[in-house]
Amino acid sequence: MSERVEPCPLATEFTAALARQQQLAERREEIVTRLHDEVERLRQGEMETALDLVRHSLIRLHDQILRQAEHVTGPLGVDELRALLTALADEAADTVARTGAERYVPRPGEPFDRALHRPAGRVAAEGPEADRTVVRVVAAGFVQGERVVRKADVVVSRWEPDTP
Repeated sequence: MSERVEPCPLATEFTAALARQQQLAERREEIVTRLHDEVERLRQGEMETALDLVRHSLIRLHDQILRQAEHVTGPLGVDELRALLTALADEAADTVARTGAERYVPRPGEPFDRALHRPAGRVAAEGPEADRTVVRVVAAGFVQGERVVRKADVVVSRWEPDTP
């Protein structure tokens, strides 16, 4: 005859509590997995929305270029070509602006600022007051609020006094 051992009430209570904790842990894991999946879907949707904005803007730029090409009936003079290319560059800047970044064109004489400008060349300054100032803009920069998306490429003046 085998003797049956009854578990003590404390062990039974502990086993039940442990089972409840296991169920809660599994439920938390399901919730975390579901939330992670939802976040990933949202991120993908935001990315597609942003890309759609850029795609549509580039398509408009594409169409603008083709419309301009249709109007070319013969050789272009320098002024006509410059105007055409400037119009296309403006359209490209507008495309970038639709993404939230604005074109930034430094003014000649503006102090050189490493946060906004990238030196693309150097020329001698006419005097000490013109040291480290923008002489010419090679390429515009783009800013989005306080964030610099691309620094402007500029030619910078440097004052170097004559040394005896």
